Amino acid sequence: MRWPETGLTFVATSPKIQDFAACVGYAMTGIGCEMGGFSHGVGNQYPFRGISFSGKPVDLLLKELEALRLPGLAFHKVSVPNKEGQPATGIYIEVNDWDDWRPTELSFHLMRLACKLSGKNPFATATAVQARKINILTGSTEWWNAIHRDGAKVDVESWINEWQRRNLVYQKLVRKYWLYN
Repeated sequence: MRWPETGLTFVATSPKIQDFAACVGYAMTGIGCEMGGFSHGVGNQYPFRGISFSGKPVDLLLKELEALRLPGLAFHKVSVPNKEGQPATGIYIEVNDWDDWRPTELSFHLMRLACKLSGKNPFATATAVQARKINILTGSTEWWNAIHRDGAKVDVESWINEWQRRNLVYQKLVRKYWLYN
């Protein structure tokens, strides 16, 4: 059951997460926009559901994102007014299949793409504070070590596969405590 199906009023969880769409977006892009060059939102709209990369054309981003063929997601070019009323363009991320959608997977691809699009590895020069933040958000140092070391060549797929394998083990372990199936 997703929030809109509950019939309950959504209460903003932070100034940038004012609705369910932003909540969904935060799961997808929060870590991926933390550092490296991606930013979330387009103009004043689509917090965490819209993304852009400084200095790179939206069509290039769209091509890179579509090439990932991420389950449950579709990407669309959008243009909206910015604070000054000028057009701001970016990519809107749509969840088109909730059953196939894997929320955090996109963030890891965004981090790898940040290395590719910037032509350097922004994670290799990160501060200890930045590294700690990513480690807290991902729950371990494994991902950080990989992106820091490998940059654009990091093997996101094998990392995601291992995470999914561990998730299955966890789901089996806690199933006996579930209230609903």
